[in-house]
Amino acid sequence: MGRTTPGELALRLRALRGTAAYAAYLAELADIEATLADLEDELRAIAPSGAVTRLSPHSGQQLVADLGASAVEIVVVDARRFSPADWALLDRRRSALAHRGVVIFVTTPSSFSELMRHATNLASWLGDVFAVPHDDATVEARREQRLTALRRWANRSDDEIVDAARAGTLPADPAYAEWLVLLGHGELLGHGVT
Repeated sequence: MGRTTPGELALRLRALRGTAAYAAYLAELADIEATLADLEDELRAIAPSGAVTRLSPHSGQQLVADLGASAVEIVVVDARRFSPADWALLDRRRSALAHRGVVIFVTTPSSFSELMRHATNLASWLGDVFAVPHDDATVEARREQRLTALRRWANRSDDEIVDAARAGTLPADPAYAEWLVLLGHGELLGHGVT
């Protein structure tokens, strides 16, 4: 997971215009409104007029309807309110989320964890996962704490997980997908995971 400012992310997303790309951008709940506004402002500054929209659905079902009605090239989705049931619905209805352009899910780390647990197929569509940069050492401590728990659960090392993902022998379990993302190897999601 790369730490990226809204301006840097906007430049990356602009480069993906004309493709079908999906990404996630994580921010703490206290920072998410400012993050959404900053990202939207940065995108509007570098993209053609009318090429950017922000959707703030209250449910997965509303996102399916709103995204289906949008022809805009870059869609910023405020996904912080999505529950496990919403992510599960989006996973089942992911073909309805197919969009010609860039879709970026802006959400909290806890909601992203729910995505990884309840929407593994949708998670495999995510080309990149970014996080707002923080100087706060607690973010790294929480990441390491979760990695330690995953290592204990599977009784495997980080290198073993990455090697298994590259070899296509990693089980299709949401915990392994989360592990890869926490290690900064989200690009291996959906690449040979059994």
